[in-house]
Amino acid sequence: MKCKTAIMVIFLFVACNSSALAGCCNPDCSPYTCEPRNDFGKAYTLAKAGQILNPDAGTNLEPVEGIDGRAAEKIMKNYVESFKPSAAAPSSGGMTAVAVTQNPSTSTH
Repeated sequence: MKCKTAIMVIFLFVACNSSALAGCCNPDCSPYTCEPRNDFGKAYTLAKAGQILNPDAGTNLEPVEGIDGRAAEKIMKNYVESFKPSAAAPSSGGMTAVAVTQNPSTSTH
């Protein structure tokens, strides 16, 4: 009798799991698909389009105007210099020492 019960339990277990797996793999019943949908890459496309100020900028061959040469040169020099370590503040490897003192008037002792 125990053998029949064990076989029946195993059969029911296999039958239930088989039907569950068949339901997951059926593309008509499952909301999940393995194939890319038509909007695949839409987030990338929208992010790229959102960063383009003027889509027709490549067709305009006029020279760019707006900032003079001396100002542009100073901006670029400051930009390049910003990557060099400054001599006034030596690097401490990313750690900063902080002195902690206790004010006697606010002490709770």
